This record gives sequence, C-alpha cells and structure tokens, in this order.
Amino acid sequence: MSDNFNSNKDDVIDVKFNKLKKNAKRTVTLVVIVLILVFVGFNSVYMLDNRESAVVLRFGQVQQVVSKAGLHLKVPIADTVRKVPTGKVFKMEYGFKTAQSGTKNTNPEYITANDEARVIVDGSNNNASLIMLNLIIQYKIDDPRNYLFKVDDVEGTLRLALEDVVRNSYQTFTLDDARTNKEIIDDVILPEIQQKVRNYEAGIEIMTVETQNVELLPAVEEAYRQKENANQYMKGKLEEAEKYNNTIIPQAQAEAQQLEEEAFGYKAEVIANAKAGVAQYEALYEEYKINPLIVKEKYYIESMRDFITNNNIILDITNDSDIYKFYNLENDNFIKQQVSSKDN
Repeated sequence: MSDNFNSNKDDVIDVKFNKLKKNAKRTVTLVVIVLILVFVGFNSVYMLDNRESAVVLRFGQVQQVVSKAGLHLKVPIADTVRKVPTGKVFKMEYGFKTAQSGTKNTNPEYITANDEARVIVDGSNNNASLIMLNLIIQYKIDDPRNYLFKVDDVEGTLRLALEDVVRNSYQTFTLDDARTNKEIIDDVILPEIQQKVRNYEAGIEIMTVETQNVELLPAVEEAYRQKENANQYMKGKLEEAEKYNNTIIPQAQAEAQQLEEEAFGYKAEVIANAKAGVAQYEALYEEYKINPLIVKEKYYIESMRDFITNNNIILDITNDSDIYKFYNLENDNFIKQQVSSKDN
C-alpha cells in the first residue's frame, strides 16, 4: 500500500511539472511574440518635426526623401532612416574662431586664424596690400540626399570653396572698398560661393555672407593713415580753392560787367558828342558859306575871350612904340612900362 501511495504521488508531481512546463513555454512564446511585435512596431515608424527631413535607405540604397512632419512608416530591418535638420541655419566662421561665447556678464572671446585671415587686396594693380579678414557665412541644407552622400566633408569643402572665392574676389577691389564697402563685396561673394557648392552638389544653400571686420597689418595701417591724411589735406585745399573760385570769379564777372556797361555808356556818350559836334560844324559851315566875315569875327571874339579868361597878364604890342602895356586882370588895371627892344 505504501508503494501505491508513493507511485500516485509521483504521478501527480509529473502531471503538475508537465503542466508547469507547458505554461512556461506558452509564456516564453508569448513574451517573444510581444517583444517581436514591440521591436517591429518601433522599427516600423519614425517621427519628423517641421524642421527635419528624412532620407530612407532600403538595404543601403536611397528609397525616398521625406520632408513632411509627423509619423511615418518604414520596413523594419530593411529600412534605415537618416534624419537631416533642413530647417536649421548653420554658421561657419572664416578668419577667426569663437573661443568662448559671450554672456550677459562676459564678452565673447575670439581667436584669429591667421592662415585664413590674410587676404590680398587690389592684387590686379601695383597697389596690392595684405588685410586681415573676418567673415561669417550662414547656410542651410536644401538637398538632404546630396548633403549625406555626395560630399564627405561638407563644411570642409565649403571652407575651401569660400577661401578660393574670397581670395579671388578681394584682389579686384581696392583697399578703400575693403574697408568701407563690405556689403558690396559680400554681395559679390555670395552668388559665387553658391555656384561653387552647387557645382560640388554639396546639398546646401548659402543664406548670407557677412564681413565682420577688416584689419590692416601695422605697416599697411600706417601707410593707409598717411594716405588718408594726404587725402584730407588735398580735400581741404580743393574746398578752399572752390570757395575762392566761387567768391573771386563772380566778383570779377560783376566788375567786368560793370566795366563793360561803363564802356558802352562812354561809347554812346562819345558818339553822341561827336554827332553833336559834327552837326554843329555842319551848321556853322553852312552859315560860314553865307557870311564868312561875321563868322570869322565871332570866332575871333570867342577865342580872345577864352584867351583873356585863361591868362592873368597880357602884353599888348599892337603898336610900334617902345611902350608896352601889361594888363593885370587880377587887379583890373594895366601898367605901362618902357621896355627896350633888347629886353624883348
């Protein structure tokens, strides 16, 4: 009886063990299925925000480019998604590097990249000079496929392209342009650098090119300062000359006009007097032809009157005697004096 009891007890244990074993298999299977479903679920979808695009690769080949924000499906295991921040604006510094960003209490710190910063200006002429150039270029990704797979190092390629454009462009501008016309130069650089990166199929779009600072080397700075002083001196002298010109020439023109007017007036007066004299002479001549003796006597009397008026003492020698009469018109009398012929 004891053997039968032990046998029944073993049978019960075996049944329970088998049942537990079956339950464990079911549980493990269920867990595996759940894990697989979770894995498949997580690997079947991906999320994009409004500043992202995704390049979907299927077994390493580009399947599609998705730009719409939201939840998207993909094939698990087969598909790989590469997200690209197409809405982000990237910044690249040329000629300097930001060592420490500024805060409310501290100013930013920069380090000059001398190899990049040295640029030749006005190299096409004999006035070539070296400047230290600092500029910032901003760009964004406009073609995610090219950005990921066409160029290995996008920023390095962009830096080389920018350096080539900058060094070629600045050689065509004068030193004054480099210092004062930064916006014009930036407008020239931007389309050229955009064309280069487009040729490289880098997948980026240049937003802005902004020159931050243009510094001269010490020797060039001194020469430039002397040139500016000379230009200021020349400008001052030109302004003085212009002022003098605006003052003297109108005055001279006014005086010339006055002299011209006086000359015309004098001319008119002389002509009028001449015409009057001619008319008087012609009238007298006509009278002379009629009464010549009367005219002669008239002119004789007028001549004597003028002569007497213009002389204070008159010597009368109208007779043959040795007595000469001296008429003193100031005293209104005359003095008789014996004068020998030898005294004459």
